[in-house]
Amino acid sequence: MTLLLGIETSSSRCSVALGDGEAIEELVEDRPREHHAIVLPMVAELLRGADVDLRELDAIAFGRGPGSFTGLRIAASITQGLAFGAGLRVIPVSSLQALAADAGERSGRAVCEVLVAVDAHMGEIYWGRYAWTPSSLRVLCDDGLVRTDGFDAGVGDATVLAGDAWTVYPQLQLKHDAPLVAAAPAARQVVRLGARVGREHWVDALHAEPLYVRSASVWKKHGERTG
Repeated sequence: MTLLLGIETSSSRCSVALGDGEAIEELVEDRPREHHAIVLPMVAELLRGADVDLRELDAIAFGRGPGSFTGLRIAASITQGLAFGAGLRVIPVSSLQALAADAGERSGRAVCEVLVAVDAHMGEIYWGRYAWTPSSLRVLCDDGLVRTDGFDAGVGDATVLAGDAWTVYPQLQLKHDAPLVAAAPAARQVVRLGARVGREHWVDALHAEPLYVRSASVWKKHGERTG
């Protein structure tokens, strides 16, 4: 059994999870701009409740993004600090894939295609397309960044939508006529996806790096924002 800690702070929700990919315990707080203050106490509470020491874990999985620039730095730095201290390796997991997995699970369907769109501000969105089943998530179009005025991915009968961009930019939902599923990039999905990654693809704590998609200089120029 592989025991993983999962950390996800790429959106307004802060979540941590502990599990083996099947049995998973999760703590969630919806407190925007407080992730830096609450994530470590949440990890401590989760481990204490499970009577697990950090050094007993096999690895730490974290949501690498794309998403909130500040949130991604928090997840990566917390993961690095914990992993260095406990001598653990890390598993970077796409936050968009975690969102897609949560949407697929919540859709009530046995099989679906999930079209994810997350507000990246400045008229842009992070997006990806995934084929979901309860036992797998297959990438159809990998994480990307696109302007809203040029986005038209098309939808099929089995497509569901996930992410906040559909409500932030209502014209997108009108163009993509499919059900919108209330979902989030959850730490339990980070653990579930991380458990499917072979150990040969785990990385040293030094390489617990965020995936920004757009450069940090652009974010700094326009101001850091949390999603």
